[in-house]
Amino acid sequence: MNGSCSPVKVIEQCQISPPPGSVPTTTLPLTFFDIVFLFPPPNESVFSFDFPQPLHQFTQTILPKLKHSLSRTLQHFFPLASNLICPPPPSKPYLQYTAGASLTLTIAESSGDFNRLTSHLVEDVEESHLLIPPLPPSSVLEDGTRVVPLLAVQITVFPNSGICIGTNCDHVLADESSFHHFLKFWASVCRSGGGDIKIESLPSHNRGLIKDPCDLKNKFVDDWRSWTSTPTKCEQLRTQFLIGKVRTTFVFSKAQIDRLKLWVSNLFIKLQDSKPTHLSSFVVICAFTWVSMVKAEEISDDEMQCHFNYAANCRDRLGYPLPGSYFGNCLSLRSAQAKESDLVGENGIVAAVNAIGNNVKDLENGVLRNAEDWTAGWVKGATRKKSIPRHFTTLAGSPRFDFYNELDFGWGRPKKCEVINVDFDRCIYVSNSREEEGGIEILLALKREQMDSFCSMFKQALKLAEVEL
Repeated sequence: MNGSCSPVKVIEQCQISPPPGSVPTTTLPLTFFDIVFLFPPPNESVFSFDFPQPLHQFTQTILPKLKHSLSRTLQHFFPLASNLICPPPPSKPYLQYTAGASLTLTIAESSGDFNRLTSHLVEDVEESHLLIPPLPPSSVLEDGTRVVPLLAVQITVFPNSGICIGTNCDHVLADESSFHHFLKFWASVCRSGGGDIKIESLPSHNRGLIKDPCDLKNKFVDDWRSWTSTPTKCEQLRTQFLIGKVRTTFVFSKAQIDRLKLWVSNLFIKLQDSKPTHLSSFVVICAFTWVSMVKAEEISDDEMQCHFNYAANCRDRLGYPLPGSYFGNCLSLRSAQAKESDLVGENGIVAAVNAIGNNVKDLENGVLRNAEDWTAGWVKGATRKKSIPRHFTTLAGSPRFDFYNELDFGWGRPKKCEVINVDFDRCIYVSNSREEEGGIEILLALKREQMDSFCSMFKQALKLAEVEL
């Protein structure tokens, strides 16, 4: 963990297991919702907290509580200590928790500037990556079965300043709804001193609840095997994306969002003599961000097809009962599309709101409609099939999950919640605002000159909305 950035020194590394004898060896199948997340890289998140205490105060009083509460939490969220088992074909991959298994917890100390790292403008994005632990390496058994660890946690202390909890979690294990459940549960146990948690907050691990009438699982497994058979240089490419990047957080008050929605609605009536099909806070903020990102990158290809990719929680949209506490993946992968020329035009916001709003509205027609295409992009990329040029912007997060108010380990709510994946190729992170209920935060990373352009255009759009109302 050394380099040009402020050093991060590992002071302890340990394994955390559920309490002895509390969880038997358990195998969980992967559903088709899980299989699609065998393709992308793991999710890397950092949750930062003010902690103006010396290091010994943390190691003597806080760290034992964090370890004990994490162990108690793993008793109920045992898949987090499991491995992904990938046997040779024709057998399918699955999750396996082996009695006594553990996850790796790293304790580190940083001499970096905590306030700078948690500010709204981070100029050295590489430094944040030192707060993310590497996943333990996978292993291969004699019969060719690959065993892949899925989660690692790092707690980094900035003496007299703050604490950062960094997680590196393979998306095949859980979506954000499930991971939010885990973190909230862990924080609650830690805050209560290890006391009992209400039974209704326990996760459900019943994968048999997910129905697969179109046999999507077999198709996605075949696509995944086709994709993994093609050598890639993913890690080298990801590292290149960090060069020259700056990361910025934009905070929108509820009043600003309401003004934007009203302005867009009036613009639709003026141009199309009708209101937008679907205009929520999510839609309008994503549309403004999408338009500004495409303009900032100066693509200059009028025929370029631009995609805005996001995921919608399906737990209450499947047409059959599924508990909100279901632990795993349950997301519909969505893609709104518009031409580059339409997005960068005078009324690009109309094109963006139409594309995203109509796509969200289409969820009413079935969350699994066209699900067979969810893995198509990965397969085409692996086989290098020629197609028309495309530009992708990917969304992570959701303002539905209240990390700021529900993630208190006992020393206060987070100062900053971030998904570090935004540093890689056109990814933005959306969350609720720390500042006020109904507000939204947008986190993204761009090359410095692109970020300057993005900020300028975004501010102009906000002023325009205020002037024309």
